[in-house]
Amino acid sequence: MLDAKKLLDALIGSAAAGPSSAGAAPAEGTPAAGGSVGDLLGSVIGQLTGGTGGQPGSITETGADLVSQARQYLDSPEGRNIASAVAGGLAGLLLGSRGSGKSIAGSAASLGGIALIGGLAYKAYQSWQNGQPAWAGQTAIEAPPRDSAFGADAVSQDTALVLARAMIAAAASDGQIDTEERGRIIGNLTKVGFQAEATQFLDREFANPASITQLASAATSEELAVQIYTASRLAIEPDTEAERAYLQELADALSLSPDLVAHIDAGATAAKV
Repeated sequence: MLDAKKLLDALIGSAAAGPSSAGAAPAEGTPAAGGSVGDLLGSVIGQLTGGTGGQPGSITETGADLVSQARQYLDSPEGRNIASAVAGGLAGLLLGSRGSGKSIAGSAASLGGIALIGGLAYKAYQSWQNGQPAWAGQTAIEAPPRDSAFGADAVSQDTALVLARAMIAAAASDGQIDTEERGRIIGNLTKVGFQAEATQFLDREFANPASITQLASAATSEELAVQIYTASRLAIEPDTEAERAYLQELADALSLSPDLVAHIDAGATAAKV
């Protein structure tokens, strides 16, 4: 069964790695992507492999031991190649290696997908409602209160799936996702041991992204609408006319006011480096 919350963490984690290494594995004996990225990937792989990593017995337990073993695996030549595919390839599809090169800050991504999207959406929504300037006085990105409409307790697997679909649809909005590259990346994710349901979902969604109408229909509350737009805005750096037009159309379909959108945009900008 697809764990949409963990998949969302993987998407956010890969976006933190950035697209700079897309398409090229590091030379043997060199670090895969730096300490913080390695840590993120270790966590992501540990979460999604379910104890069946790229090599039998290489990842066997849950919790701290699993993550430790995943990190060790990433230090191997095979692990470095896979790390490159996950960190660079998937992030390249999301953020676009052809774009500005910005990625989600590691400290922000360490919150996890649900907490990062919810935290940015919560801050934007509260500031907008209170008439405060966008991102006023905010020095760090924090998870939202658990008992709020944006908190982890309020996010179901179905909601996480919608947010993952929103990220992928935004990434595909400029029509430049290369089919061959997508297939190569999905294949590498399969090799590392991602759940079959997760890789099948990613392949299906990149091939046939959700429409704006479908995403808007899934927004059963204003708070969820804010999170859908936030996830979409995090997935891309809107530096093309197609991407800017997509986000504008999505905001209109979600019935978000321009002022609220400006607050969300400011938060997403603060989350990227």
